[in-house]
Amino acid sequence: MQHHSTYHLTQRSAQRFGKGVKSMLFLLLVAVLWFAAAGPAASLVQAAPAKNSTYQQVALYVNGNLQITVQRSQLVNGNTLYIPVKIMDRIPGITINYGSPLSLTGSKGSITINNSNSFQYAGVTYVQFKSLLAISDLESKFASSALALFIWDGDKGKAESSKILTNISQLPAGVGKKIGQKIYPFQYSGAYWITDISYDPGSTVYDNTAINSGGEEIQINANAPALDFVLESDLLTVQNWLRGQNVWFDNRNFNGSGVKHLEKLTFVSFQVDDDNNFSIVVRNAKGKLLGINVAADQDATKMALEYLFTKNPRSVYKWSNSVWNTISQNRVTSGMSREQVVMSWGLPIDANTYQSGSITYEQWIYNHNQYLYFWNGKLSSAQNL
Repeated sequence: MQHHSTYHLTQRSAQRFGKGVKSMLFLLLVAVLWFAAAGPAASLVQAAPAKNSTYQQVALYVNGNLQITVQRSQLVNGNTLYIPVKIMDRIPGITINYGSPLSLTGSKGSITINNSNSFQYAGVTYVQFKSLLAISDLESKFASSALALFIWDGDKGKAESSKILTNISQLPAGVGKKIGQKIYPFQYSGAYWITDISYDPGSTVYDNTAINSGGEEIQINANAPALDFVLESDLLTVQNWLRGQNVWFDNRNFNGSGVKHLEKLTFVSFQVDDDNNFSIVVRNAKGKLLGINVAADQDATKMALEYLFTKNPRSVYKWSNSVWNTISQNRVTSGMSREQVVMSWGLPIDANTYQSGSITYEQWIYNHNQYLYFWNGKLSSAQNL
């Protein structure tokens, strides 16, 4: 009789099983994230002033300082920058003249805000940035790889801006778009915004500088591709994708929530408390809102899919009602297949296999010294030690 470790075989079996439930999910996610890459301002696309216009949120720096604002600057159709009028008072040398008509004044003159140089969305007026330059002595540079606009009015502001721009120019493709984004660090409380990212090409470490709304600055050193924070834009992308959809709770990795295994729910939102603890808000069949605490992870999709199925497993696997009733109670019984056990208990922490002729004997080991034994792929017995 030979002994072979089958942990990897077991894992592959579980992965094949998981693909049946979630493969369509990941294909859909790729499409969602591809479109989301065009920028977090997806809602603006639906209210575009012209058909087929595209909008991307832009981080705004003034004299090297990131401006943390509710309204964000926009890059329209990949070539025209707009800045919200409401944040013009943060730009040196620019005066907002509230009246009829609304106008802006700089050191070189004034402009009236009209349909030719602006657009409106949700009560916010956005003005073309080039109109601002025409009436001022401001200098600027747009870092397209980071979707960040730098404005300065003197040598000091130029020097501070140049430091960040140099760091941006050294970042690998795609990394710069984290600049200016809102994050929830795992080791700190509250929201922060990434102001700078430095990178040593000879290593895999990113040095992220971030500040909160009170101006407190922190350093987060991250080993690529792992991060010690989650991007709010990633949370919103997954939240917008799942909002209002039926989901089925997967409590194999989390029990004690009061929600039954495979209970049908409706996804509502992600929620982050003041200490950056994450939860998923769902609504049950009775209309009651429930919060399910989830482990923090840089991958917002993983945070959701560790606890939720987006397709009813009962519709994927045509197992008997008695088997599903057993699974829904997180129990196992003799005669269950490997896939059915995984659906009820999840993957084992270790597994061993013994092969003798045409007979395959397996031992699966779970936490709390629980052992399951399989003969030719069917559960034969269980043991607690």
